[in-house]
Amino acid sequence: GINAEYGKQWYQRRVREAVVSTQSTGIPNINTTMLRFTTLLLVLSGATLATDQETFRLSFGQKGLDWFETVVATMDDIIKEIIMGGLVITPMDLNGVEVTNLKMRDMELPKPELSIVPSKGYRLNSELTMVIDGDWSFGFLGGDLTVNTKLNLDTVAGVDADMKNGIFRTAAGSCDVDFVSLEIDMKNEFLNTIAKGMVEDVKERIAGIVCKEVNTALDTSFNDLFQAIPHEVKLHLLTRDIVFGFGPDSNPVFSSDHVDVPCRVQAQSKIPFPFAPPRGISDSVDPEFIGCVLLSEHLVNSVSFLALGKGAIKENIPNKRFPIGSDLTNTAYFKKSLPQLYKAYPNKDVVYKISNLRYPKLEFERNLQKVDVPLRVLVQINGATVINLKLSLKTRGHLNIAGNVITGSCDEIKTKTVVVSSKIGDIDADLANDIMDDLFSKTIIPDVNAFFKKGFRLPCVDKVIDTKEAIAETKDDFLRVCGDFELTDYTLAVVRREVEKIVDKFTLDY
Repeated sequence: GINAEYGKQWYQRRVREAVVSTQSTGIPNINTTMLRFTTLLLVLSGATLATDQETFRLSFGQKGLDWFETVVATMDDIIKEIIMGGLVITPMDLNGVEVTNLKMRDMELPKPELSIVPSKGYRLNSELTMVIDGDWSFGFLGGDLTVNTKLNLDTVAGVDADMKNGIFRTAAGSCDVDFVSLEIDMKNEFLNTIAKGMVEDVKERIAGIVCKEVNTALDTSFNDLFQAIPHEVKLHLLTRDIVFGFGPDSNPVFSSDHVDVPCRVQAQSKIPFPFAPPRGISDSVDPEFIGCVLLSEHLVNSVSFLALGKGAIKENIPNKRFPIGSDLTNTAYFKKSLPQLYKAYPNKDVVYKISNLRYPKLEFERNLQKVDVPLRVLVQINGATVINLKLSLKTRGHLNIAGNVITGSCDEIKTKTVVVSSKIGDIDADLANDIMDDLFSKTIIPDVNAFFKKGFRLPCVDKVIDTKEAIAETKDDFLRVCGDFELTDYTLAVVRREVEKIVDKFTLDY
């Protein structure tokens, strides 16, 4: 358990300390704190058994777990300070020798090792070295003592989806404690000889109690901690803030070489989405990378629906690329293709106002993405609309990613045009299509391709991660992005701060 009063004082002083008390056993719950951090990071960042409601999947192999180990190691000082910030160990009776006033003086906590246990969960193996001081008494004799111990904790934890509470829930598996060494120094050579006879009994007691504490933490404490994690996050994307709800879709799948964590990530909308529900995801990690994120077509379209609704996309010509006086901005350009326009308005400046009539709808196929967006095109002369067109614009293209930079191209464009109104008489539908194909192939599409050819950095990514290598692939109904990366100092600071907040709350509540 955790001494809440001490935790309250620690919180008020903003010092990362905690009191851990094991009144029922007399043995400090040391590895539980370390497991909290490891399991928290593994589950938060985490199938062939997924449902068709899955919209997001995290997939990672041993390389990803090795990366987790490094992240956890950056917080070893937090873990150490929590354990040592006021540790109180209740008295122990060792074969008639009363041991009291036990307090942690020093400890070492090397980087833990994580690995996959197929069909079960993950294994955490950690080494812990502790130095504990205390007092002893036997009848009228007494003195002080020091316990030096080094042990290896090997535990397997399962992770399941708790659909009712919307969290991934941990469950205790196997637990083994292997002592590298345990020495009891009673500051007297004769007493130390007697103490050696108690070492094996002490080891057996400690091993049983540590595993009991760890199993209790995995079955209860961690899950209470996960319940405190917000299930919503607000992100500013494109034009507006969007709130995403997230939770599990089904149990994580622990395969021989990777873990799939299927999730339901949903953009919240007061209006029902006007497209089909999710179809699920069927793919996994590329073992060459730390991990892969798989985003469903449904999730991407929900963001497009909320952020790029009617009128959110606007393009006007003339602009910097096509200033007044360029070919497209004068009726003379249409002297042959649309002679009635030139005849009615000879050598007049033309203004085009283009806006979307609904959100762009994306469709992912293998090595291909399609975009379908209806547009309004107004052709204006002297401030008045001469031609009002409604058209469906469909494009086909592909994406690439190198480091933090996304590149790509629009390889094909197709329009279907309807003339809503015209002040220059009837305009043939096929002719209108040809004119719009020509207009877009010379204006928007070259701009898009120039933009993607040059590439652009992922928004805020440079601040958050340093991508070493990455790939982006479109599959049937989802986008797959895999990469090797390191967290920036900024991100590590944010992670530490958020972990401290959770620990603060957890300490005060318990």
